Amino acid sequence: MKKLLSIGIAVASAMTFNANAAAPSEINLGILGGQNAADQIGDNQCVADFLNAELGVKTNIRNSSDYNAVIQGLLGEKIDLVINMSPKSYAEVYLNDPNAVDLVGITVDNTDNSRGYHSVILVKEDSPYQSIEDLKGKVFSFADPNSTSGFLIPNNQLENALGGNMDNQFDGFFKSVNFSGGHEQDIVGVLNGQFDAAVTWSRWWAMLIKAIALGRCSVIWITMLTS
Repeated sequence: MKKLLSIGIAVASAMTFNANAAAPSEINLGILGGQNAADQIGDNQCVADFLNAELGVKTNIRNSSDYNAVIQGLLGEKIDLVINMSPKSYAEVYLNDPNAVDLVGITVDNTDNSRGYHSVILVKEDSPYQSIEDLKGKVFSFADPNSTSGFLIPNNQLENALGGNMDNQFDGFFKSVNFSGGHEQDIVGVLNGQFDAAVTWSRWWAMLIKAIALGRCSVIWITMLTS
């Protein structure tokens, strides 16, 4: 479970945008891709309900198929507010238009108040892979090119460890390297054998812990804390 720091500021920002603007008739809440559409809406309906109740303004959930849809939605002024924005996605928006987005809150873990997370590499529990070295010649997947934990950080770590880059399969280390489209797709892809290994983030606990508890996948690699 997570909470939004300074949620009053976030609400005020979503409500007014600037001190002289009239209250909007509705708010479009953008949801980053990486989950199936039903879960995107279901997991964020409580946020929409909260904004509806607190502001008295209709809040529309704008789910997306990938991170770039939210980036373009912010740049095109089709999305007003995003909860749990990827740092890399935020940077993509800011670099294109510094005036298109404001940072108004930081998510933290309710249990220990930490503000960071780890990228992890998953494999099937019954696979022979125990380390990155065991993945030579195997099929590997990242999540989304605009994901910090699902691409930016692990990609940098693999470049340093293996050489090369994604385009040349890290100097031919992997048989192939793909983008699955999101964290959920990475986990499912490992479980159904589409990928030998894939990246996700350490707070994707609902699905990750369930898979581990069922003896279906395990973590063989973890990055330093990303904050």
